[in-house]
Amino acid sequence: MSESRVLDAEVGIVGGGPAGMAAAARLRAAGLSVVVLDEGHRAGGQIFRQLPLGASGQAIAEPPSHHHGHTLLAAFGLSRAELRSGAVVWDAKPGRLWFEQDGQSWLLRCQRLLLAPGAYDRCIPFPGWTLPGVLTAGALQVMVRGFGIVPGQRAIVAGSGPLLLPTVTALLSAGVEVVAALEASTRWRTLRAVPGVLGNASRLKEAFWYGRQLLRAGVKLRFGWTIFGCEGDGRVQRATIGKVDADGRPRRDTAETHEVDVVGAGFGLVPSIELGLRLGCAARFDQNRGGHVLQLDGSQATTVQGVYGAGEIGGIGGAEVAIAEGELAAAAIVQELRGTEVPAAVRKKAQRERRAADAMLRAFAPLPGLHELAQPDTIVCRCEDVPLQRAREAALLHGTSLRAIKVGCRAGMGPCQARICGPSLQALATGDRNRVMDLPVAQVPLKVVASDTIRNAPIG
Repeated sequence: MSESRVLDAEVGIVGGGPAGMAAAARLRAAGLSVVVLDEGHRAGGQIFRQLPLGASGQAIAEPPSHHHGHTLLAAFGLSRAELRSGAVVWDAKPGRLWFEQDGQSWLLRCQRLLLAPGAYDRCIPFPGWTLPGVLTAGALQVMVRGFGIVPGQRAIVAGSGPLLLPTVTALLSAGVEVVAALEASTRWRTLRAVPGVLGNASRLKEAFWYGRQLLRAGVKLRFGWTIFGCEGDGRVQRATIGKVDADGRPRRDTAETHEVDVVGAGFGLVPSIELGLRLGCAARFDQNRGGHVLQLDGSQATTVQGVYGAGEIGGIGGAEVAIAEGELAAAAIVQELRGTEVPAAVRKKAQRERRAADAMLRAFAPLPGLHELAQPDTIVCRCEDVPLQRAREAALLHGTSLRAIKVGCRAGMGPCQARICGPSLQALATGDRNRVMDLPVAQVPLKVVASDTIRNAPIG
């Protein structure tokens, strides 16, 4: 083992997005040593994603929240926290993080851990969703904002929740014609978010900005509509869309077909809690916040001593929530290590932002009827090419638990470790549209890394 591949810091942070950056800046201001591990090529995370150094791309219109993001990125840079980009954390225990960077295996030893790994797209299978050109909303934003890639010429964006509008505006800025923008929730259901938005100036400003962008481009957001299926020879060429009822069930008699070469599907986000589970942190299920989330107390502490969480790992909330909770977690860590009290304003801000986010999410809670989009031959597990019919047969023969379905048909046993299919797999396989997914099992390696990375891991 090479000692040069062992790092030491007072605080280790997983995730260089809004929560991780806000926490790192506050911790460094208190004089603590900090190492931030992030899988991206630069800090910013999914929300404040930056182009690679030296890359050039078309200017993408930015909502008001991104101005805050530029300020946060600048503060993070000035903090001189150590950022390890391209770092994939594949194992952990309290005070220890093993990660791969540039093909080498590293160990980070620290007194406190802050988990801010963000979230990933919730996928709802529908016919043709595996065709090239059909991407998640998050993947489209990575392409456009993160690499300056124009994915096509004509697009349909479908799904539900706040992530829908950033995807539409990113595509419009890249010169892509958005044929249709489809929100599965009804107009009246989305109005439930109004009280939460009215009480939060930043969210109200953001909503008006997106409204103006769509108005200028002549794109009308269709409420109660979604994607029914895609077709094409080698890649998507046609998409069928239609209305859904209040529960999300497709109304097949309303179907219409459009010629497109890009389809973006964003049915919300799922918190990335696998690292927390590996550390032994307790979790709970919260449908509105995206599913299973880590249990966090009023100071962002998990149930494991010395381990904290911020942002989406405690429930989907967006950039403002992530920043506020990152600052609160950092203040709590400073209190533990330096004895400085947590400012009341920091705690109140985190509570206020989370309340506003929860009000928004209640209007976009997952619609169980969307699980009826898949047909018997629709692939539900992309890693193992498992169609819906085989998953249903596995549930009948082996049982309805996630483990039983995996054993019966290998769904969820591929490289993604059920991150893509897992949140919907049991509901699809059992036919129970309201079935709650079992708590995922954190397997080592937590992410795909080279076998040499594991074999040559530093011991600590």
